[in-house]
Amino acid sequence: MKITGPAGDGQAPPEDFRLSFDPGQDGHSGQGDKPPRRIRAGLGKSLILLTLLIAVTSCVRARTAGLLPPESPTYAYEEASIDLPGGEPGVRLDGYFTRPKAEGKFPCAVLLHGKGGWWRAYLGYARELAERGIASLILDYYSGHYVDLESLSVPFGHRRKQFELQNSDIRAAAAAFSRRPVCAGGRVGMIGFSLGADKAFRTAAAKPGIKAVVAYYGPYDYVSFIRYRVNAIILALAGEEALRWKSYLEKNSPLSMAGKVEANVLLFHGVEDRTIRAAQSIRMLAALKRRGKRSVRMKLYEGTGHNFVLRRGLSAERADSLRLTVAFLRENLAP
Repeated sequence: MKITGPAGDGQAPPEDFRLSFDPGQDGHSGQGDKPPRRIRAGLGKSLILLTLLIAVTSCVRARTAGLLPPESPTYAYEEASIDLPGGEPGVRLDGYFTRPKAEGKFPCAVLLHGKGGWWRAYLGYARELAERGIASLILDYYSGHYVDLESLSVPFGHRRKQFELQNSDIRAAAAAFSRRPVCAGGRVGMIGFSLGADKAFRTAAAKPGIKAVVAYYGPYDYVSFIRYRVNAIILALAGEEALRWKSYLEKNSPLSMAGKVEANVLLFHGVEDRTIRAAQSIRMLAALKRRGKRSVRMKLYEGTGHNFVLRRGLSAERADSLRLTVAFLRENLAP
């Protein structure tokens, strides 16, 4: 755990990341934060990770600090429904395009919804981006190919094909969106929410042209995620097709693709998230730090659960994450 600012190292925190977690390049919390000798001698990487997680989520956790609202709107916005090409000939995906109502080029981002699909809460987020100079596409990636992630009876071959076509659809739509005249330099960033964060990392790993990834409370390590979410009795009774699907997801977790992600990354997670635990983002942060020289930052929000950025009503955490996202996209995608 690293707390920057006056209560930490005495230095001004970058972009007010006053509650941040930095495991260093090797997945530890910095050279000066060595665990006790008996732990160093006996624990492997998995237990070190557990120790770090406890430090973040137990009674010794820091208060979330530096929660600030985004800057005042600068632009009016305009929006329209559009469609984009998928990964196969004839496949079209539904999207909703929102941009600043002004001439010129702007940073562009593709917004990827969570498991529940496209819903109106994403519009508010996209509009606030546009008011602050970010054009965006809310992509309904279910409109090309849909994948039943949880059924125990879907044939493995069909599910795997649909899953890979869906990922191909997202790549194709993102590439098409990046060619729009509004997008500065023909570059786009990815903003993923929950399952969409998984998809954002898959896209960035496959497309080196993605320069920025913002990931909200996503699942990244499917070995631990399935163990947490799926009842052991159900797994014991699952048939061969379901077990093959489980094995496929575990081997193809976003965590395993960290070394291929060239984009700079910003992670957000609520400490009290019981749908997808904050440990998922901690593991992804450590993997990205180990396997590349990209910039990787994370902010954890105390007392906050899943979908905090899309819930009705304004919250300090939502506003703060939006402010940091805008600054991050400007930094990485500005013309």
